[in-house]
Amino acid sequence: MEPPYLSVVATARNDEHGGNLLRRLQTFVNALAGQARHHAVPVELVLVEWNPPPERPTLREAIRWPEPGPCRIRVVTVPAEIHRRYPHHENLPLFQMIGKNAGIRRAEGEFILATNIDVLFSCEFFELLAARRLESGRLYRMDRHDVDAGVPPAAPVVEQLQYCRTHAIRIHAREGSFALTADDHRGLAVRDIARAAEGVFFETGWYPPEQHFGRLFRWAAPQSEIAVRPAASPRVLLLEVEPAAAAVALRAGATEVRIAGRALLRLLVPAGRCGIRLEASPPARVALDPRTLCFRAFRCRWAAAPAGSECAAIEAARAAPRPFARAGEIVLRGAEFARDVAFGRARFRMGRPPRMSSGGKPGPAALPPDLHLNASGDFTLLDRARWFALRGYPEFAMYSMNLDSLLCYMAHYAGAVECVLRDPIRAYHIEHGAGSGWTPEGERLLFSRLSAAGIPWMEFDEVFRRACEMERLQTVPASNGDDWGLAGEHLPETVLAARA
Repeated sequence: MEPPYLSVVATARNDEHGGNLLRRLQTFVNALAGQARHHAVPVELVLVEWNPPPERPTLREAIRWPEPGPCRIRVVTVPAEIHRRYPHHENLPLFQMIGKNAGIRRAEGEFILATNIDVLFSCEFFELLAARRLESGRLYRMDRHDVDAGVPPAAPVVEQLQYCRTHAIRIHAREGSFALTADDHRGLAVRDIARAAEGVFFETGWYPPEQHFGRLFRWAAPQSEIAVRPAASPRVLLLEVEPAAAAVALRAGATEVRIAGRALLRLLVPAGRCGIRLEASPPARVALDPRTLCFRAFRCRWAAAPAGSECAAIEAARAAPRPFARAGEIVLRGAEFARDVAFGRARFRMGRPPRMSSGGKPGPAALPPDLHLNASGDFTLLDRARWFALRGYPEFAMYSMNLDSLLCYMAHYAGAVECVLRDPIRAYHIEHGAGSGWTPEGERLLFSRLSAAGIPWMEFDEVFRRACEMERLQTVPASNGDDWGLAGEHLPETVLAARA
């Protein structure tokens, strides 16, 4: 059999974690094998079964294994006696990253993808594999699309992917996690800088709304896109903005304007046009913030295009002061925020006055790069040599939250160059039960459950602190020994064939 070009590594146990675990795993296995057959790509699945529950069938017994074709399926078992060596083993039945390391250590592919057992990959991703277009020395990432749990496990992979495309719930992008509309746009928040009826959507490069002393705004990255529902006549989109640095140049099409201080942008949207792309420079960073920012927007609304005259793609004018409206914002937003905190509904990021430095230079402390860290546990792809040089994920005996982000920073400082795979290349994640993994809606339930059980996790602030230290030292601290991935253990392994 041809050596695998890609090893896909995931870990699980038959304990119904997240609800319908066997259905989600069956769907994942069927889709992976189906894609490998359809695109004739030599792939191996290394499924690590961690601490199998003695009262339930093993995953080897519970799953109806498909005809593997060019997809070799290996199940590696980590028995309960190894699990019991780790702290918190009584309350945390699966150490996900240590399990993934066991699979990575035993993987044989030229490239290794660490993922989870409820993720499907688009045909465009397998076309990239079939063309052998992966490059060593790259950290491959992509957005994750959450989809409804009704993906049919036994359907052909083309039907499974069609279901995913038409049943998307949210997207986890570099800028954050966003609910998706029926037409696949990033939906607006309940309180946002535009109204839902306007038909305006803040896409790539726009961060979720945040507020500072009642002032609601969105930050934008150096490249940002606004999608609009097309109209039969030209329109002008008004955007009240403020630069992150002392001054910012904004370009739309072939036209560029320069703003210093609060400004009102007039963006021309021709008839039938469905989007606007903005480019801004210079980028800026703020202390203790992983993001690269250029400007923030406070209000967005439509205006009619002037009749009988030519409009530039972008124009800028000084924004008029609004002291009474500003006072009203402080009172209204403050009351809304206090109410949301009292009822446990607050999900706003609390903005702070930016202390920026422009031109890509670091702020008060050396800052790490702005990597795509969101949902990285579902798609982190490196060449085999890079995984082994890093010695896999840090093997901390804790819940896996944010350890995937730490690995991305480690890969960067080990010399890997981030490459974000763009649409239409997609990873689809089957929705699981609230509180079993991170979702915007289940965040409070998840952390309440972990706290009640005394299970530790790494806060992102600690990840970012470690990344800042790597930036300062320009090196990757050793987190694992030579025995990483349970290298010294003889783990039972089964190579599976199809089962009716």
